[in-house]
Amino acid sequence: MIKKKKEKIFLDIIDDKCPITFVKTKIALEKLKFNQSLVIHIRDGEALEGLPSSLTELGFKILEKKLIKNNIYLLEIAK
Repeated sequence: MIKKKKEKIFLDIIDDKCPITFVKTKIALEKLKFNQSLVIHIRDGEALEGLPSSLTELGFKILEKKLIKNNIYLLEIAK
């Protein structure tokens, strides 16, 4: 069986505030194709606290959440 490597799409929302972080993320997720995931960089705070749970409620999967540098997190999300 051949497995195709998952393609990652990147979105930087470090300088954005709620609710723009959610809107930009949702639009990017709607454009994902089969076997793609969305990787976002997001600042710690209100947006990071609410975004994963809101996306999970909408049926998206949080594949990874990790601190990458001072107050900046990486979130990988899939449909």
